[in-house]
Amino acid sequence: MKLDPPMVFVEYGGSTSVNCSTSSCNNVEGIGWEYSSGGTGLKEGVSTVELKIDEAKDWLTTPQCYVWADGIQKMKRLPITIYKMPKKVSMPKPRSPMYTTGGSELLQCDVEDVAPVDRLVISWYKENKMIFQRASEEKGKVPVNESLQPSIEVDAADDGAEVWCEAKLNLTGQSPAPMRSKFHVLTVFYPPTFANPENETHDIYVGTKISLNCSATGNPAPVYSWHFADPTQKWIHKHNEIEPILTLGFKASGVYSCTASNVAGRVTKYFYANRVQGNALFDNLLWCLVRLFPIDLISFNLI
Repeated sequence: MKLDPPMVFVEYGGSTSVNCSTSSCNNVEGIGWEYSSGGTGLKEGVSTVELKIDEAKDWLTTPQCYVWADGIQKMKRLPITIYKMPKKVSMPKPRSPMYTTGGSELLQCDVEDVAPVDRLVISWYKENKMIFQRASEEKGKVPVNESLQPSIEVDAADDGAEVWCEAKLNLTGQSPAPMRSKFHVLTVFYPPTFANPENETHDIYVGTKISLNCSATGNPAPVYSWHFADPTQKWIHKHNEIEPILTLGFKASGVYSCTASNVAGRVTKYFYANRVQGNALFDNLLWCLVRLFPIDLISFNLI
């Protein structure tokens, strides 16, 4: 017995047809189809019979082709899959904000009224790139609701990214268009990161000032706090202790620490300001002269 096509996928309510034939050399008495929505009855004197399904709505019953030959009945079931695309695909609003330091996050996808569930595949996307895919592990032929929620990792670059999910049915030889949920925009909080993370050492000359740069990026925007080892530097507290850049004069040497913090975390770096006796302009001029002229041509009259 031969079925053509050997396997059928048909959308719920749709139509299809299948031929059943036999090449038996024995005395064939008849051939026919049994089906809950209407069989063909026994067709005598033929070796091929066609089953027409006008409306595929019986989820559970399987058509069978049967042949009578030499008083013996042989039967063959038709592998038929009636499918139904989801009524709705949705993604509940993700947790907001997400944290890069909080471990994995869940992105749930809900698929409503789909069949068969064991052919269902759900994909998750972020900025047009698939980040996860999972097939349903449930079994069954009738329409059901399915919900899956994989865990993902987020980083600072994901802040403002669009995410959504997509459901499709994996059907051999057919590819019904997948259904997509509405998208959500991620809000990701991440701890501050210094533009220049290394600790710094600076020399301060008489009559000059230096700037200590503690600028950092983070979400939310970092808050800055400066700490000073020398209690005589309390006057600085009245100036720019909450700004990312601190300007110091010659008398303000010492060790400074700056902390940038937000709800996601905090980082600290240290600045070492050394007071140098001398004149920066004179030192620079001397360095230039040494570079330009032989040392034995340079003389100084110190007063």
